[in-house]
Amino acid sequence: MSKIRSIFVLLIFVLAGSAFAEYNRMGVPDSDTIRQSIASTWFYPSLKNLRGKKAEVHSNSIGQKFQVRLEESDSTFSVIVAPEVTLSFSVISDGVEGKQTVSEYAADACGSWILTRDSITGKPKSIKYYFAKDGDVFVQFSPDTYAGKKTLADYVIGGCYAARSVPVGVSMESLYTASFNRVLTITEKTLPWRYSEIYPGQYDNKKSMISKIRRALSKIKYAKDGAYNEFGDPVFASTGTPRAVEDADMNYISVDSNGFVKWVVDGLIYPISGSGTVVAPLVRRTVSVSPMGHTNNMNEVDNLNFALDWTRNLAAARLSSQTKKKYLYEESGVDVNITPFCAEMTSRGIENLTGYMPNSGYNSDFLSQTLYVLASTEPTYFYLAAIRARHPAGTKDGNKVEYYSFDDSAVIFPYFDESGRFSCTVFENGQEYSLGTFLSRHGDCYVHLTRVLSSDRFELQ
Repeated sequence: MSKIRSIFVLLIFVLAGSAFAEYNRMGVPDSDTIRQSIASTWFYPSLKNLRGKKAEVHSNSIGQKFQVRLEESDSTFSVIVAPEVTLSFSVISDGVEGKQTVSEYAADACGSWILTRDSITGKPKSIKYYFAKDGDVFVQFSPDTYAGKKTLADYVIGGCYAARSVPVGVSMESLYTASFNRVLTITEKTLPWRYSEIYPGQYDNKKSMISKIRRALSKIKYAKDGAYNEFGDPVFASTGTPRAVEDADMNYISVDSNGFVKWVVDGLIYPISGSGTVVAPLVRRTVSVSPMGHTNNMNEVDNLNFALDWTRNLAAARLSSQTKKKYLYEESGVDVNITPFCAEMTSRGIENLTGYMPNSGYNSDFLSQTLYVLASTEPTYFYLAAIRARHPAGTKDGNKVEYYSFDDSAVIFPYFDESGRFSCTVFENGQEYSLGTFLSRHGDCYVHLTRVLSSDRFELQ
């Protein structure tokens, strides 16, 4: 009887261990048991022998379906093990709207695993594990061509490397059947997994603020250099002096992009102090400019860092109201200056990447990847963006002179939606934009970010 009980307990342990392999702390569908069963027929044969194989569908130990298939390129071929993803979409038939669902096995779906091999030699080139809802986020393993059987790991977000060529103490072949949980364990201290962690519930304040701003956008009307002082009176942003508003515009909030950003931040400050921010401290300069040169001469006439100063000082004002302690910008730590990426994938190969530039911010080409990281590492913050635009070259003493200036600003809310997919809402000049549209509007620019804590105490005036 005890022997039978021991066998039964052992059987439960084996089955539980198999099922546990399908689970991991990130909730990624895992194909490890499937890969163990198909390794000899799919991962080792030559391309010639694989070409005749049809796609197969297998289920893991908890019933999740995966498709195994072959895809070829010019010099490599890949064996893809992709999970079933159900897509729902609306259809209209005879004037009646309904819903249909279809299943597909996308190569970049969360849970996909891809082995890529050289078409001629058959040697492994890389193994990719897709673990996020966003298909441009994955970890990749490749053989170290300079050190025998050693393996190197990359952590990629949107074509940028958050970690590159990190040594891993396992062989490539062991990863043919390794679970994602195993990958997490062996790279826990060497890859920046925190860059993709999602915190359900911590985005609620940001989503609430987005909804309130969205509902109030119909009240916004553009006015050059327009803002409101701490009492809600119309003033010029650059000087703080009173500004006349026509009777037809009295029922609108008349602002430019910088006045709009102040209006949003004042929505956080009013509930605490009963008034908005004073304008004069917002134009306090935060950048020292060399006294020599054409740029300084221009800066004396027209502050080329106006939006940078404005957003920095606004963020410091919000921090002061939040903590009930007065902070100047220099003491506040509101600048976002992280550099999470070391390189990028380009058509010319892998190139080194410059991250944060002091008093300039981030190249707009890499802003979305940075915001993805911020959505994970700073889930309760949103960002004031100062936009540094390049101006066409003019002439001075017969020479062409090019310059940049911070003229405009925006408010950016990065977060992960209910499905775990990265999303970002941008408000600029009283308009709402997707991040893609915002970046297309500001190509060849730098964007400087300052962080502001979101809150459920948010009342737009």
